[in-house]
Amino acid sequence: MVKTWARLVPTLASVFWWMLASWPMLTHAGPTPPIVINSAQSARAGDIVGFQGAAFGESPTAVLEGVNGSPAIPLERVNTIADIWASFRLPATASGALIVRLGNGDALGAPIKLNAATAFHLDTTQLAAGGKFRVFGRNLLLPGYTPVVKVDGWAAAIDGAASDENMLVATAPLRLGNKARIAVSVDNGNGTGASLMERPIASASGDGKDPFGLGVGWASAFSGIASRVLLAASDQRLQRPVKCNGSQDDSKGLQEAIDLANATGGGTVWLPEGTCRLSATVQLKSNVVVQGAGPRRTVLAYDANYPLLGRGVSLAGLRNFSLRNVAGTIESALLQKSDRVFFSNVVFEINGGIQMFLTENLNVVIDHCEFLQPKNPRESGPFVLSGSAGLVFTHNRVVFANGNPNFGGVHDAYVGDNHISRDVRDNQHSKGVVHSLTLDFAHRVAVVNNVLDVLGGPIVNKRRNDGETILTEGGGGNRTENIGYVKAATALTLTDPDVVHKVRPFGAGEIPENYAVAIVAGTGTGQTRRVVGYNNSTLTVDHAWDIVPDASSHYATFVWGLEKTLIKGNTLSQNARGIWLYQTAVKDVDIVSNTITEGGGIYLRTAQSLKDRLFTPMYGVKVANNTIFNSSSEWPSYIHLAFVRMDEPAFGLGAIGVEIRANTLQANRPNVSLNEEESGGVEGFVVRARFEGESQGRSKNQTRLLGTIFQDNQCTDCNVGLLVREGAQGTVLDGNANSVTDLQKP
Repeated sequence: MVKTWARLVPTLASVFWWMLASWPMLTHAGPTPPIVINSAQSARAGDIVGFQGAAFGESPTAVLEGVNGSPAIPLERVNTIADIWASFRLPATASGALIVRLGNGDALGAPIKLNAATAFHLDTTQLAAGGKFRVFGRNLLLPGYTPVVKVDGWAAAIDGAASDENMLVATAPLRLGNKARIAVSVDNGNGTGASLMERPIASASGDGKDPFGLGVGWASAFSGIASRVLLAASDQRLQRPVKCNGSQDDSKGLQEAIDLANATGGGTVWLPEGTCRLSATVQLKSNVVVQGAGPRRTVLAYDANYPLLGRGVSLAGLRNFSLRNVAGTIESALLQKSDRVFFSNVVFEINGGIQMFLTENLNVVIDHCEFLQPKNPRESGPFVLSGSAGLVFTHNRVVFANGNPNFGGVHDAYVGDNHISRDVRDNQHSKGVVHSLTLDFAHRVAVVNNVLDVLGGPIVNKRRNDGETILTEGGGGNRTENIGYVKAATALTLTDPDVVHKVRPFGAGEIPENYAVAIVAGTGTGQTRRVVGYNNSTLTVDHAWDIVPDASSHYATFVWGLEKTLIKGNTLSQNARGIWLYQTAVKDVDIVSNTITEGGGIYLRTAQSLKDRLFTPMYGVKVANNTIFNSSSEWPSYIHLAFVRMDEPAFGLGAIGVEIRANTLQANRPNVSLNEEESGGVEGFVVRARFEGESQGRSKNQTRLLGTIFQDNQCTDCNVGLLVREGAQGTVLDGNANSVTDLQKP
């Protein structure tokens, strides 16, 4: 049985005044066709799917288009809200493309392709002929269909056995040449057509070889470098060959070998087995790979700041050795603003040194490495990878006690098959804030099949406001948010004389690619666009509005906290909190098939603070097929969507159409409620507005969370398995198993 909460407030007019006040008056007798702005992008037979937009009418209809000449199938309407929201159930026999059209009377809207391929990104920004690469997105590989990936118009070869609906593993066509910009598209074969990748990439000629086993599209560029070997301990051209005997300072010898390899066209500098002392900084150079006899067989022991330093290098790498700090709190290796670089099979024994800064690099592979950072007085984490693009971080072992592995601002990235452990064996009560993987202001990222656990766990300190295992969080010193009221707009602009631009939050000299504007109330609610330019009080967007905003429209600008991101198949355990998207703008994020054991749950927090000019909406978020198990009475099990209002008046919609499907929760016995912030006071599924500060005593019946769908979830041993509170409207409850034992109405 379907339950919907569509009347949580006295009248629709009081709820949607800001949306309805200025819809254009009809100037003709016929109804206006519906315009869909937000909808589900993936659906299966029997799913309830939601649509948000405009001109839906009082009694919207929907049909599933027929295939091969078969008639269209009318869909069962589940609920509808104020001309801007409607949900419908797909037939139990539905399959394939699933193309839906909404109707307002006799007027039909444009077709909505629910299972079309949506290509988010590659794991690289450059692809050479014959190179391996991955494509990430939605609906890429569906049962019964054969996908096609085209690179600059040529078909790539797809490894179907290694691919799934969210990732295609492919080999680039051999006909690629040197071009600065080429297009990549994906067609999943179900008749919905091709999806063009948002970001063009560069291409290069190549031989398809991968001499260092990097598994990425640009690996063949190292073919010549791998074939030229320079022995750093015995090459007769060297005036000061390395000894690696544990006593001689080999800094100058290693630098001489690197310089010689660079000057003679590039090559691989081989280090012998032994301990090579580094008492000065060694500069990495382009076209040079430094290679040892194996981790812990070749050890570079350093007592100087920045033992290995690369800035602005291209085609460089480190492999098969250990880099060991023997001097305590000093700077670690540094790599910045470099292109096509890699670390492979390297053990970084940071040993209390300052975290490694590996930032703003383009096309970087870090594979089969170890990062070891124990408890340290400066509470420094292991590394910072912020601002890197074309990042492949795979098969690594990370053990750390303080700070966090930082992936802030990365994009076009793949973080997969890593084992990351927070070490609390002698650090359970550290004063600093600790997270296991942070993704602030990241976009086009896949975080897949990682293990994130705790050595010496579980975390038991309940006084600490930390412990998120996977976290994206807005805020900090680099504020990016702004809010305002539209004074005028055209197809490609928005004007507000009172606007305060915040488009350079990280000190860059250009507008961040993921800087965006959202219409959160009034005409055009639910639309988002990238901001590509500004001039005084006018913003320019990347493509035309579906519905041009007007004076009734409220807008918010921000850098997306997380966008076009996949968090899938990860195993989390023994931290205080699980996966948190906290007070930051989010769009097109799938949190699917993760397992959390004795480690909290999943929390999605959108927020409003008018005094801080902050409004952080969420669109296109799916939380599905996750398993959350807490039984030790330390932390509660929950999946919680909240809008947090810190002040008045109401400004707009915080979340639209969040899908929470087929998740399984196991609660503690008896249930645990340690913190109302994250679990809503219960173990179970929660959607609600939360009121803080001056807003606590004000009206709580204004809609903030529209069209949340809870379908086919289970919550075992939950006293209150599903909680729908004030601020949530159009909520759909369907097929949630009988283990969801109670439902509290607002």
